[in-house]
Amino acid sequence: FMKYNVRSEVHSMKKIIENVSFMLDGTMVFGDLYLEDGFVERMEFKTPRGKGHIAIPGFVDIHTHGFRGYSCDDENIENLRQLANAYAKRGVTTFCPTLSPRPLQEYIPILKAYRKAFQGNTMGARYAGVHLEGPYLSKAMHCLLDANQLQEIDLNELDTFLSEYHEDIRVMTIAPELTNAMEAIHLLHLYGVQVSIGHSKATYEQMLEAFEEGASQVTHLCNAMPGIDHHEPTMFDAVLLSQCSCEMIMDGAHIQSKMLEWLIKLLGAKRVIAISDGTINSGLAYPEGHVLDDGSYIQHHAVYKEGVLKGSCIDLLDIFRKLYDAYGLAESILMTSQNAAHIVKSYTSDIRLGHKIDLVILDSELHLLDVVINGRSVL
Repeated sequence: FMKYNVRSEVHSMKKIIENVSFMLDGTMVFGDLYLEDGFVERMEFKTPRGKGHIAIPGFVDIHTHGFRGYSCDDENIENLRQLANAYAKRGVTTFCPTLSPRPLQEYIPILKAYRKAFQGNTMGARYAGVHLEGPYLSKAMHCLLDANQLQEIDLNELDTFLSEYHEDIRVMTIAPELTNAMEAIHLLHLYGVQVSIGHSKATYEQMLEAFEEGASQVTHLCNAMPGIDHHEPTMFDAVLLSQCSCEMIMDGAHIQSKMLEWLIKLLGAKRVIAISDGTINSGLAYPEGHVLDDGSYIQHHAVYKEGVLKGSCIDLLDIFRKLYDAYGLAESILMTSQNAAHIVKSYTSDIRLGHKIDLVILDSELHLLDVVINGRSVL
């Protein structure tokens, strides 16, 4: 059993992570990582002896509504900072808080709160901008979202809103079949907002047009969208035939395990983004069958009420463990970190000399040993 050591020099912000395996240019290597101010200053390669530990890029969650008792729909600055700390303690080093639908003007106080909460150097996971799940979604496919908060698309209002707040918005989910949706997708794309298709009954042709206008992602694939129809082409066919990125909730309930297996095989790991789509109940070690305050209960990492699926309580550390057993280290890192990092333009998810890196350290049984953000341990 190999010893895992972290040695820090506080004043110079140097850290040495010893005796770890890590991926370098697609190959697993073993040795010591020397960090300075969060950058990889040096690598020393060694011959592994016994069971070593694993250093992987921190997890990136671009679709999460809350974690460990904290909601992303919050204007309390201290709560938002505690939310970021809670994510970090489970290995999520970058996150996009996902806001539920409401009129655009009602997003503004929350966006301003996030600006204030994460200006300058803060502890915890890195805030990468919000994911607006709405308000331009199909009322027929609202699922657990409040249909009364869904809005028609006013392009002038959207343009005014984006002119002020586009830098705060990393992803926006939209249904392309709505009136003015194609113009809205084009506008979002021009402002640099990642456009994701979701909560939609779009046709095959509407999906193709949406991709042409700049959409490049699908929100929680298989959920809040029509399924596969072997008689008629649907939006599912357009997704499979495109090169778009696909969010997937990997609790085994939102997509049953065998379908998840063949989807990953069909799409390829480079197109798959593991998300939690979590709530305030995520990141907590609830036992199977645990009953929550509202009468819902936990079953196989998901939340049910009266037999109906109500949400997920899995997090990306849980998902990584599942993927690692099935797909190995390199593809698991792609799906839980690097693909999402590309979406949010984060440059801390690739272990390379001279690169800044956020790290999760796991033992050979995938127990969490350490999380390193900006060169500091956060556990």
